[in-house]
Amino acid sequence: SIYHNNLVNNAIQVYASDSVNAWDDGYPSGGNYWSNYNGTDLYNPYHNATGSDGIGDTPLVLDASNADNYPLMGVFSDFNATSKYHVQTVCNSTISEFQFNGAAIRFNVSGENGTSGFCRICLSTSLINGTYKVFVDDVEVPYTLLPFSNNTHNYLYFTYDHSTHKVAIIPELPSLAIFPLLMMAMLLAIVYRRKYCNDNL
Repeated sequence: SIYHNNLVNNAIQVYASDSVNAWDDGYPSGGNYWSNYNGTDLYNPYHNATGSDGIGDTPLVLDASNADNYPLMGVFSDFNATSKYHVQTVCNSTISEFQFNGAAIRFNVSGENGTSGFCRICLSTSLINGTYKVFVDDVEVPYTLLPFSNNTHNYLYFTYDHSTHKVAIIPELPSLAIFPLLMMAMLLAIVYRRKYCNDNL
């Protein structure tokens, strides 16, 4: 099994000598990134639904016995968020300065000006769960929660115009969680105000 590799700008990307190999990990994990793959990403073959998912719509055929059935549309990266949890991306941008601060994920993306960028990010629900807000340069952008997300992993897909950007993925607090925080803030403000008034009598 050969998958989640980045094969870039080789005269011959691979050579399989009289062997049959598995060049992907199935769907939605995917296969490899091939810089010479010229397929499209216009629909979701697993659910037969319209929409990009970071995986090519057609296989990359290597020879009569070998094919990557789910070629990646961008470079595959695997980041250590913690000693236990990883964050995996498929992205056609260069990713740098990845960090997880215990609540939010932040990283930089860069690419050739005038082109379109995309990022598919796989998050363990044990690392960050619930709904999310995605920001590019402090501006919230829409994202798609891909339909193969499940109770262990969420897959987010979002796009942007290329240059150099700062990306942040932050969990959105549910309203039931926000209410106690607002009450606590109001109580602290009242206590502070009373203390301030007493100190100035």
